[in-house]
Amino acid sequence: MRRIKVLLVMLLSCASFAGLAQNGTAFVGINGGISLPMGNWSKSNYIVNTQGYSNDPSGFANKAGIGSLDGAYFFSRYIGVGALVSYASYNIKNLDVLSGGYRESFDVDQVTTTASSYIMLNVLAGLYFNFPVITKWSVTARALAGVTDASTPQITVDVEDGGVDDGTFEQKQSNKTAFALNGGIGIRYKVLKCFAINLRGDYFYSKPDFRIENTERHNSAGRLVNEYNQPLSGINVSFGVAYCFGCK
Repeated sequence: MRRIKVLLVMLLSCASFAGLAQNGTAFVGINGGISLPMGNWSKSNYIVNTQGYSNDPSGFANKAGIGSLDGAYFFSRYIGVGALVSYASYNIKNLDVLSGGYRESFDVDQVTTTASSYIMLNVLAGLYFNFPVITKWSVTARALAGVTDASTPQITVDVEDGGVDDGTFEQKQSNKTAFALNGGIGIRYKVLKCFAINLRGDYFYSKPDFRIENTERHNSAGRLVNEYNQPLSGINVSFGVAYCFGCK
């Protein structure tokens, strides 16, 4: 369902910018690259505590592939308004650290941990800038604001002690929509009159306040996360292609 929504937004965006180009210059671009989480969200430190440790700030988020569609209408040579839709899925890293921490906190023989991914769908709009440098080359920039629809991973922990399976507990997936910011800079090379390639870097920031349910948790020791209120921020590095409408 989430992917269908993304596709609909992308198709509507393309139609909108193509229509605007009748009175000016517009472009639609598709991009792909890598997203690098920062801060506590990217950390993977397990705090061992036999009395329980609530709401560990470490997010265990790994780097991710990211795909996006953006477009803008330029009402002057340098400045335009546009929108961006992007999607990324961040796997959980260092599951062995999580398993080892639970094993030590619970004082058991074996712990097996599995996890899904963080999901981020961003829809943002704002100002676009284009500064021609030399023939066919230009510097681009953008400053955007909007919303992110983000989900935390579901983490499943199976505990075994003395050869006996002591059961499985889960940290459930949680979903939250929150305000988001994105800003970045890049370079563009015009291959043909209406076709260009781009290389860019962007910083993104959002801070959803997730409320997380835990099920079948009978041991009060170890890491227990029932709220995650940390910035989801990082750097996106992407390469893409763009088609220009109304170019001369």
